[in-house]
Amino acid sequence: MTENAVQQDLSPEAIAARCQELYQDPRIQGKGWMPRLFWRPNPVEPRDYFGSLRVDPWELEVLFATILGEPSHCQAALEQQRPGRAGFIIRSIRHGELPLMTFRAP
Repeated sequence: MTENAVQQDLSPEAIAARCQELYQDPRIQGKGWMPRLFWRPNPVEPRDYFGSLRVDPWELEVLFATILGEPSHCQAALEQQRPGRAGFIIRSIRHGELPLMTFRAP
């Protein structure tokens, strides 16, 4: 993968789209977590539950990828930016806990 592809892969838009895709998986749906836990509804179309993210997109991607047993696209970058944070999220999920996610202001 080229350096440019890595940057594009970690863009907020790309990660938000990946999170939305991962959220649709039945294993995540089975948790009973409503979209409002992670997303603000679209103000233009209130029935669109996937407006802007309420939480850090890298953290959410790590969380969903861990639940699904998939490799995370953001784990290394999150660990580099905030050492120990990705590991904490992974350990929390493996212990059956939903960790407190970092809030994103609107």
